[in-house]
Amino acid sequence: MTSAISEYKPVLKIPAFRRLWLAQLLSLTAQNGIHFVQLVLIERLTGQSLQIGLMIVAFSLPPVIFSFVAGTVIDRVPKKYIITFSNLFRALLAISYIFTLHWFDTFPTLLLLIVYTITFLGSSIGSFYNPSVLAKLPLLVGEDKLVVSNSLFNITAALAQLIGLIIIAPAAVKLLGLAGAFALMGAFYFIAFLLVLKLPRDRGHKPSGKMTSMRKMWKEVREGWVFVVTHRPIYLAVIQLTLVASLLMILAMIAPGFSARVLGLAPEDAVYIFAPAGAGMLLAILFLGKAGDLIPVRWMQSAMLVLTTLSFGMLALISFDYTASRIPNVQVSEHVSTTMLLVALTMLPLGFSLYIINTLAQTELQRRTPPSLRGRVFTVQFMMASLVGLAPLLIAATLADLIGIPGMLFWLTVGCALVGALSLYDAYQHRGVTE
Repeated sequence: MTSAISEYKPVLKIPAFRRLWLAQLLSLTAQNGIHFVQLVLIERLTGQSLQIGLMIVAFSLPPVIFSFVAGTVIDRVPKKYIITFSNLFRALLAISYIFTLHWFDTFPTLLLLIVYTITFLGSSIGSFYNPSVLAKLPLLVGEDKLVVSNSLFNITAALAQLIGLIIIAPAAVKLLGLAGAFALMGAFYFIAFLLVLKLPRDRGHKPSGKMTSMRKMWKEVREGWVFVVTHRPIYLAVIQLTLVASLLMILAMIAPGFSARVLGLAPEDAVYIFAPAGAGMLLAILFLGKAGDLIPVRWMQSAMLVLTTLSFGMLALISFDYTASRIPNVQVSEHVSTTMLLVALTMLPLGFSLYIINTLAQTELQRRTPPSLRGRVFTVQFMMASLVGLAPLLIAATLADLIGIPGMLFWLTVGCALVGALSLYDAYQHRGVTE
């Protein structure tokens, strides 16, 4: 562990990197925390997975809509400005939830529509923010420290999920209520805004504040897409990142319903589902630091897809009512049953496998993309994660309401099994090939 920490010291000594890293931790914590509070709010209002799915659609559509201009904007406008004002605007949007809950509390339908609208606006800002951060990172640390800094940013993502979804947001909902939880997340965004105010301008890259002609803009957008589809390691990494994003969206969608309709708990007690997954992500960080270079990336990704399939299969099995025959639901303590323990033991390897797939794919994407194309390529990746993930998300939400969460999890397991089989076949076909 000491040697792993020492590897991060060179990038942590860079003041600009530290500011961006801490700001990313706060903003991602706020983003995950707001998602949790939104899911609890909608589960309380409707009790329907489809309504939760629509909220996630409102979050996923903007990267699709704005992807065609976001890449060229990021490659031309100083990334510092995009990062800074994105945090400020999202802080204001988080605070707007408080007034929405106060003014429209007695109008549930109108309240839902406004929540979806605010979600859409926040995600629209994120469509420019997230690729800007990834494109800014190499400019701060240089190519030689890119892998280490990327690892730290993935730790940030895991910590943000752990802190936002599992610790701060559930505690805030219980102690401060929905409005207080939204206010706390807005404060996190504002602190992130203050941290990135002192970021340097883009070193090694001279963006142009002058927008180009529409024809040239479309040409640059096309260059980003062509680069992705014509480079096998790049499009494989994009596919893997899209898969992880889709599975995480589906997990987030069903978590409150799983807690309320399967485990018989309150919607905010979905923390019991996310917590073991967060622990699995932390174990994956340690694993990658110790043994990440010992296994070829292609075989590592395939093995993690198999582990993901097995985890979803076990979760589906637990969800069905086997209390009378196969899985006795014994109350271990006042708040813990054997079913909840099985859920925890299932979510631990799921978080482990999803984190490794995401980290390896993101590292490949950054390492193999030229600096001049990073903004456009990262935008393609975010667009694919949103666009491709919409169909399975809506299908999963519909199935969860029509045939129940257990049945939906069964078909999700079948889908993961097919993807895992294709990945193993690809790894076998290209064995011994160095990309």
